[in-house]
Amino acid sequence: MMTKSSKIDYSKTGYFSSLVLDYLNGDEWLKQFYSLKPSFESVNDSIEGKKKQTINRTELVQSLLNQYGKLLDRNSETYQNVLAINDENTFTVTTAHQPNLFLGPLYLVYKISSAINLAEMLNEKFPQKKFVPVYWMGSEDHDTEELNHIFLYGKKIEWNPSSKGSFGNQKTDSLHGMIKEIELIAGNSEYAKDLIRLLNDCYMESATIKEATRKFVHHFFGQKGLIILDGDDRDLKKIFNPILKDELLKSNSDKWVSLTSSVLKEKYEPQIAPREINLFYLTGTLRERIVKEGNRYKVLNTDLIFSEEEILEELNNYPERFSPNVVLRPLYQEMILPNIFFIGGGAEVSYFLLMKKMFDYFQIHFPIILLRDSALIIDKNSSEKISKLGLKTEELFFETEKLIKKWTLNHSDNFQLEKEKSELKKVFDELNKTVVSKDKSLEQQVNAEWARSLKFIQSIEDRLLKSEKRKHEDSINQIRKVKEKLFPGNSLQERRVSFIEFYLSEGKKIFDLIHDSFNPLEQKFTILNLGN
Repeated sequence: MMTKSSKIDYSKTGYFSSLVLDYLNGDEWLKQFYSLKPSFESVNDSIEGKKKQTINRTELVQSLLNQYGKLLDRNSETYQNVLAINDENTFTVTTAHQPNLFLGPLYLVYKISSAINLAEMLNEKFPQKKFVPVYWMGSEDHDTEELNHIFLYGKKIEWNPSSKGSFGNQKTDSLHGMIKEIELIAGNSEYAKDLIRLLNDCYMESATIKEATRKFVHHFFGQKGLIILDGDDRDLKKIFNPILKDELLKSNSDKWVSLTSSVLKEKYEPQIAPREINLFYLTGTLRERIVKEGNRYKVLNTDLIFSEEEILEELNNYPERFSPNVVLRPLYQEMILPNIFFIGGGAEVSYFLLMKKMFDYFQIHFPIILLRDSALIIDKNSSEKISKLGLKTEELFFETEKLIKKWTLNHSDNFQLEKEKSELKKVFDELNKTVVSKDKSLEQQVNAEWARSLKFIQSIEDRLLKSEKRKHEDSINQIRKVKEKLFPGNSLQERRVSFIEFYLSEGKKIFDLIHDSFNPLEQKFTILNLGN
């Protein structure tokens, strides 16, 4: 099978915010919100900046070994990368996301692939250093409705765990029914059988979602040396303790992020709004916000109340019970890791730009922020339809009705009455000159008649377009089906479709195809065509 890969500018997709596009284009005004541009030229400066920050490498390595346990083969690339973190010349390239069930939509695969690709490129470009890819697994997230389902061939397959608390700590023992539903849809191919075996091995043989996710991701990306780091770790939070204490007593994260947000609002809509305290209280079955009421600290939706002295004692004894939200999580990540690049989606790029002053205040190196690779995978069936319809790649990103109109115009005799409108405009222009020279009060009436005439011609064009569409009804229906398949719900495919759809036709090779087509520093949108 021949696979074609092509690229287009993000601006031509219609799916990226003006802030992200301006960041990619190096907008001068935005440069106040970050330190280094995303390029090879910035790498040495980022390394030097990171060297000024103390990294507890020994503790980090030990935590990683503890988290992996027996899963980590001592001969594996990942094991070697974990040990390499002990070396002061080893640096990380990090992406982050929650442990979506069964990897969730494709964009998690794209995040990880981008981090792996960039680490490989850096190792080749800067051989005197070592760069390792890291997936920071946000297992503390509790947004079950976002994480508990996948879409497979348009069907939503959902899991409803009975307990509350963080999603990563949910027990997996009730997932059997969901796996059986996937099995019924997947069929009996070898790829399907392999997938179901893998889902059972990773999820039904693991106690929690975060343990299962580690196994699942490691299966696909361990051979590339990917390190999976879970921030829900007592020893790592001990390292983060000074900032957790500052958050409880001084709320500096709110101060600095709010200050930056007020400036960013001059041109853009900020992605996040900080709170006075950007922490949750976390136990096995609970993750609720901590709020300050007078001199007391309360855990919302519980009876838990602490004095200042009590909550500081709780922090000292149980740092694992304090969970950063979206504002503090990047600070935690960058305090723990010898990181020089952070790779994220559009929303993450946007909210990282709010955080530089906060990073500066806490004297934590602000990484190079890089937009992850995005892609549209065109399956073989859709590829054949696109070819028969004569559609160009960039046209696939057009709004559906605009695409249909353009296609109809290209496949019909010209029914747009441009010549007639031009001739009629000349008549009204001459009429205006004559009338206005004799009675200026009639100008408004003439203009109104021109507007009505133009509207009439437009209505004729619309009726002719409908007539032409009826002649091409079958082809237009094919266009609608292709658009809905590739852009389900009028959104990017990567935000909804599971990798499983492509695994069932390509097996593990789909990960290699994605890897080989990505180049994160190129900053282009990828179209991966699986057709001949």
